[in-house]
Amino acid sequence: MSPSKIRCGALILLLGGVCAAAPPAPAPPIPLTLDECVALAVRNNLSVLLAKAMTESARGRVLQSASALLPHLTGQLSETRTFRADLRALIGFQSPELVGPWNDFEARVHLVLEVFDLPSILRLKSSGADDRASAMEERLAGEQVAAAATLSYVELFRARRAIASAEADLALATDLRRLAQDEKGAGVAAGIDVARAKTREAERKLALLEARNIAAQSEVRLQRVTGLSLDRGVALKDEPAFAPLEPPPVEAAIQAASQERWELRIASERLSAAQSQWRSEQAARLPSVVLTGDAGLSGPAANSQARTTGSAGAALQVPFFTGGAISGRVREADGRRAAIEAKLKDWRSQVEEDVRLALIDLVDAVERVKTSLEVERLAEDELAMGRDRFTAGVADNLELLNAQAALSHARSDRIRAMALYQTARVNLALSLGRMRDFRF
Repeated sequence: MSPSKIRCGALILLLGGVCAAAPPAPAPPIPLTLDECVALAVRNNLSVLLAKAMTESARGRVLQSASALLPHLTGQLSETRTFRADLRALIGFQSPELVGPWNDFEARVHLVLEVFDLPSILRLKSSGADDRASAMEERLAGEQVAAAATLSYVELFRARRAIASAEADLALATDLRRLAQDEKGAGVAAGIDVARAKTREAERKLALLEARNIAAQSEVRLQRVTGLSLDRGVALKDEPAFAPLEPPPVEAAIQAASQERWELRIASERLSAAQSQWRSEQAARLPSVVLTGDAGLSGPAANSQARTTGSAGAALQVPFFTGGAISGRVREADGRRAAIEAKLKDWRSQVEEDVRLALIDLVDAVERVKTSLEVERLAEDELAMGRDRFTAGVADNLELLNAQAALSHARSDRIRAMALYQTARVNLALSLGRMRDFRF
């Protein structure tokens, strides 16, 4: 084989190895709107899944409570062989003493019906209230998860805006460092001006690295909340906008929250359940009426000798003395009822506090955004004037770099204020019980 062919073969093998070792292309980021983010979080979050499981458990308790008021029908099939029995022990006969063997066959249906059982009726009412409360807790969990997902969305958007701001700051710092070097080369600026500019440029590089790290962490948190794969990025499709709205009157907002908040609805249903349970335990002292009946075949074997037999009866059951069990259950149920009443009262105060604080934060956030926009505009003017003075040689670049730092802070404050504004809106929607209606 010629040397040229050997070289070509080696080159082909080398290229093949390089191609084989090349890493796969990264998967494209997942586009995500706010509505999609919330829907994924509600569907995949553990809190919502646990709330759904508790709802199913509560519905099972309702079925158990209802069963006490429905007829109980059971079947029995048995066949027994008695080898020998002592009649004197069984029915008092004196002779013969021992009889047997013989067979017994039974095929019978038993019916038991609680005609009047007030405790069971009240327990069913209590279970129904608990079931409704569990369903509301599922809705509450969904609303809280929606708020958490929305805040994660806002935080990732803020972090990526911070990256863009840090990149702009770095570009400006690089531009000012070149300007200082040019001015020094022209004999207008001193070496200290270049050193200052290089220091600020290095600081902006560090700020950019920090912003990227925070954004990466925010992206992972959003992926965790929504249940998305952690090995793919997220592309945010919705942009939070600043559109200040007139906040609702405090009293009207409190009134609306009192009607909408799931926590108050849940506490009210839990109180209803506790009251029914308490009355049920008290009613355990009352008599109950039970009807019983059975019908079937009896005989020595399952053949033509078996005859149809049956019985019917009624019973009045009165708990004269239970050793204090009823009194103990009544006191226990009364304690639970009192505790839920206290929680409901506290929740009413908590709802009012939440609404008032959310309105305060919203008003403050609106003013922060307006002020930060004005500060950023003034900082841009200050930077332009500082650049002109430095270029004209009437000042060193210290005031120019100070203006640059002021602009950087103003950009950061504006981004933070925008995020705080959206956070305040989310908190207000959550405090009013209207997180399902939240939109940017």
